[in-house]
Amino acid sequence: MTAPDRRKAAFNVLRGIAREATHLDPSGVQLRFGLRCSAGVAIVLLASLASGHTLQGIPAAIGAFVTGFASRQGVYRSRAAAMLFTSVAAALSGFVAATTGANTLAAIAIAAVWGFAAGVFASLGPVATTVSLNALIALAIFGQFHDTPAQAALLALLVFAGGALQTLLLVVVWPLAGFSEERKVLAKAYRALATYLDDFSRTALRSPSVEAFATSSAALADPQPFARRSTIASFELLLAEAERIRATLGALATDRFALERAGSASAALAVAAFAEATRPILKRIAEALERGTPPDDWDDSWEALEARAERLERQGPAQSVEDARALLGQLRAAWSASEFPAGAIAPARVHFDPPSLPSRIAEALRTLRANCAPGSSFAQHGVRLAVTLAVATALAHELPLQRGYWITLTAAIVLRPDFATTFTRGVARLIGTLAGAIAASALVLLLHPGAQAHLYLALAFAALAYVVFNFNYAIYTMAVTGWVIFLLASGGLPEHTAMVDRIEASLIGGALALAAYGFWPTWERDIVPVRLADLIAAQRAYCALVLGALVDPKGRDDGAIRAAQRATWRALSNAEASVDRMLNEPVAPTALTVRAGLGMLAASRRFGIATLTLRARLADPGAQPVPELRDLADALGRSLAEIAAALRERRAPAASPPLRDLQLAFAERVEGGAERRSQTFVTETDLMVDSANMMADVLRRLREREA
Repeated sequence: MTAPDRRKAAFNVLRGIAREATHLDPSGVQLRFGLRCSAGVAIVLLASLASGHTLQGIPAAIGAFVTGFASRQGVYRSRAAAMLFTSVAAALSGFVAATTGANTLAAIAIAAVWGFAAGVFASLGPVATTVSLNALIALAIFGQFHDTPAQAALLALLVFAGGALQTLLLVVVWPLAGFSEERKVLAKAYRALATYLDDFSRTALRSPSVEAFATSSAALADPQPFARRSTIASFELLLAEAERIRATLGALATDRFALERAGSASAALAVAAFAEATRPILKRIAEALERGTPPDDWDDSWEALEARAERLERQGPAQSVEDARALLGQLRAAWSASEFPAGAIAPARVHFDPPSLPSRIAEALRTLRANCAPGSSFAQHGVRLAVTLAVATALAHELPLQRGYWITLTAAIVLRPDFATTFTRGVARLIGTLAGAIAASALVLLLHPGAQAHLYLALAFAALAYVVFNFNYAIYTMAVTGWVIFLLASGGLPEHTAMVDRIEASLIGGALALAAYGFWPTWERDIVPVRLADLIAAQRAYCALVLGALVDPKGRDDGAIRAAQRATWRALSNAEASVDRMLNEPVAPTALTVRAGLGMLAASRRFGIATLTLRARLADPGAQPVPELRDLADALGRSLAEIAAALRERRAPAASPPLRDLQLAFAERVEGGAERRSQTFVTETDLMVDSANMMADVLRRLREREA
């Protein structure tokens, strides 16, 4: 990396830090979430105040507070499980911290074990990451409580009780919520389809976004336990229709692309005009789902769409006309299905499908075991976190600071697995901590609050933290700092008099976390090839199922195809996020350049839209087998497998099968055949071959430059 490149990278890092600290997102203000979670904290605090046991209310309030943030994970049962796991983890950490806090060596050892476990448990996903982080927070806070085992057991019970209360408050509102969660995610899916059509006639060849569909699929896979089966079925129907519409729009996109490439400009415009005319209807469905009311009466939007369909029938090829007719039917089905969930808000018998716990536990254990290996990025982060928290705990015990536990607390929150989050959010965390300490001290000087006023101030800061969590991270951190200060002060601890010590401890903890990452970084540049390999492997499995169903319709497995499609969505989201993080790193990529990473993503998207289009063809009535596809399908599978292996092993791919020759041979065999549908596959397979060859070529050129 040249000196100008290093200066540019450093400038980009500083700009990212400043943007993170100052960015305000008005859509991130969550009043309902703040009200619900604050209610759980308020019940605990006011009950302890009324009973005269304010000090005993502190651990229960902390349990309720951290469990409230855990409710951001999952949908229904998965959300309740995340909250209960957080309650248990915080209670266990509180018990261990309170009983070992007086013993410096024991506290250091526990901090190291907890740190490594948190790093490895993050491999299980966002829920495990949230649970682990809250366990570390509880370990840091309760480490200053030097209790006997009996006292620590009571403390742990209170922490769990606060979390359990927060979970109960969540569950009891489910029957009254009117299925707002399902309607919200489905509305986003239909809105994503409408957004895709904003400029369909001039948009580069791509498929509609997968993020909203992956979110909707996850939400409906976790149904509300109190819902009627018919209501759940109506939401599943809406998602199924949205997925069918997405596939047909992808088919129309490839139709337009092929017509433009063939010089049929008028036919391409007719396809684009029809597709764009569906946008108002998709928006109306999304708006109806958001409102929870049936969509408006049919109006001129449908008349305009039917007029565009008639124009397409006159100017477009037969396959595009068939796609348009299919899309009309899908839109009418979605419109009709959107009328039912609006009124389906009455509770009924509990609907509960017991999860296969043994298989899930076994899978989790396999994941944890695999990520304990030295080469795992999660194990590396676990070691980094273990060492950092051990040093932080040692400093907290040895330095002459009244509130030394803020060193460990700040280090645990700031140190994350990736560079961008550690440094950008780390600096925002330090700024917010300093602002919170100063604000709390200023309020004490101005108001001279007593114990009861401290409690009310703690509740106000807790509510603010919930509301602004997605608004601005520095402001959120300021609110959390004020919450901790006034909560402990309400129990008689002189937190407000230790402002300077708290600021010093926060600066030490933050600097320690940043130094630890700087000394032993885990660069996203090394993870991107693995994420891209996962994506290509998922696309290979999805494509094999779709092409296999075309070759032999009798062996078609719609459930497996849908599962493979969702696996591809997840892999694509992970790969895109990984590449985005790599763009924010101040170092030159080694295993894969930024340009190569973006090129691989672009090629995989093109391959994805071809697969999506072919899947749409599976719904054609009277579909006949296309055995001519067999050789090409096998060759595509081998080629993608070799590209994925080359990415994982960081080498150039071996010689590819003759994809272009096989695709041309397929085109010759179906040209002029009786099966018109088979002829339309030429465009899609051409795009697939072009994308696979492009991915292999990107990797070969990359390795040639390295050599």
